[in-house]
Amino acid sequence: MDRRNLVVSDVDGTLLGDDAALAELRRWYDERRDALTLVYSSGRFYHSVLESIRTTLLPEPAAVIGGVGTDVHFFGEEVPLRAWHDGFEGWDPPGVRAVLAAYRELVPQPEHLQSDYKLSYYGHDLSPAFIEHLQTQLQYRGYQVHVVYSSQRDLDVLPHGANKGTAAVFIAEQLGFRGEDVIVCGDSGNDLAMFEQPAVRGVVVANAHAELKALRSERVYHAARSYAGGVLEGLRHWCDQ
Repeated sequence: MDRRNLVVSDVDGTLLGDDAALAELRRWYDERRDALTLVYSSGRFYHSVLESIRTTLLPEPAAVIGGVGTDVHFFGEEVPLRAWHDGFEGWDPPGVRAVLAAYRELVPQPEHLQSDYKLSYYGHDLSPAFIEHLQTQLQYRGYQVHVVYSSQRDLDVLPHGANKGTAAVFIAEQLGFRGEDVIVCGDSGNDLAMFEQPAVRGVVVANAHAELKALRSERVYHAARSYAGGVLEGLRHWCDQ
């Protein structure tokens, strides 16, 4: 393994979900720390991901992308990188909330799942047409936003340009990696933007939702195993060549 790779992985449902598989992945990773840099990308926020690192076998990463790509922290630093937030324009949370309040299909998620840069709702089995309608209505009213729907339940409204994919590219640049050095891993719709970035290679775990299983590309590996076992299988495919 002559090439150094940056691994940007989702946490819940991707790395977490099978403790024995995570232990297997951890042993493999510990033998290759000199060749791999690890970043976590989660719908959860930084301190919640830290708690998972403390209570599971998740290795310490170089950085954590939180809030579906709306926050980026170097590991161990309390304050998120301001340069990332500085790029968010046309973001008006009160205005967006007012528009979405008219839709009975949407129920606001608990306060601890919200932030200044992420408005989150529950919406069960929403259609693609409904999601497109929301995006259109928000844009018509002048709000520059990105609507992300995943797991047929979780709807996030984010600043335009903010998602797990663009955040992965941003942190890769901060850490000195090219796109072709990046491997992304995920299981649900809010991970899709990572796989859409130019040049990156991807790992879709076997327990992934339909939106990721539908991906077809020579740069996307579909693992036969689930959770951390699928991540390990995919990393072996891309790294041990």
